[in-house]
Amino acid sequence: MFKFYSIDKVGLVNQLIGTTASLRLSAAYTFNDPYELKFNLAIDPFAKGQESEYFKVNPNHSAADFSYWQEHVSQNSHYVWFAEQQQRQALAQSFLLSCFSESNYNNLMWSHYTNNYQGICVEYHPDIFDKLRESKGFLGFGKVQYSEQPPLVDSLEDPGSKLMKMVFNKQLEWQYEKEHRLVFQSREEQYFIPVAQKYIKAVYIGSRATKETVDAVLESCRDTGIKIFYAITMGDSYKVGFEEHKEKTIYMRSFF
Repeated sequence: MFKFYSIDKVGLVNQLIGTTASLRLSAAYTFNDPYELKFNLAIDPFAKGQESEYFKVNPNHSAADFSYWQEHVSQNSHYVWFAEQQQRQALAQSFLLSCFSESNYNNLMWSHYTNNYQGICVEYHPDIFDKLRESKGFLGFGKVQYSEQPPLVDSLEDPGSKLMKMVFNKQLEWQYEKEHRLVFQSREEQYFIPVAQKYIKAVYIGSRATKETVDAVLESCRDTGIKIFYAITMGDSYKVGFEEHKEKTIYMRSFF
């Protein structure tokens, strides 16, 4: 599994892949997709189970209040829309995500998530996800599904099912990312969770990465067994190529 990183400061390299390596998690509202966590909420105010749910949220209300709520919801479509936005906002502020891809050779992934090939891509051993399940705050890990329409979520649906639909679904045009997501409960905007360096299998350096970034990767991976590759964007096709690092070798990585 691969994760792409933009490197805005050289020190971040060691933080991500050094002896005290870590994995970056971010809030969904910081992502580049404005439809992140988008879903369509369905509320049937007369469905079995609505009354008990209503009084869980409003324990001091009366039966008359519940009847008024039923009529209000059934006659006002704006109520459902507003409730949907409230739930989406609350969801976005209650957990962090870390996104991975099944492949590391997609040009768009390098362009979007490594600041135009200036960053790195880290390949992790599959075992890391079993280990992360033991970490505090872990909520889930899974493959993203892609669809033409947002998922439909029933207001009485099981919370776990709601989470899966809201978090692990994206618009069809994003399917090239082949994304998997790691979800942790947190109200921070960003967090770095410690991971053992042994779970890092390889590091791929962007074809436009600076000398400082390259040197930082080489130093962080020295004598660790972590393989280092250079992304090459000068081949005879549009596909990104890779060459493994060898000492005292010069790599022609990018035309521009």
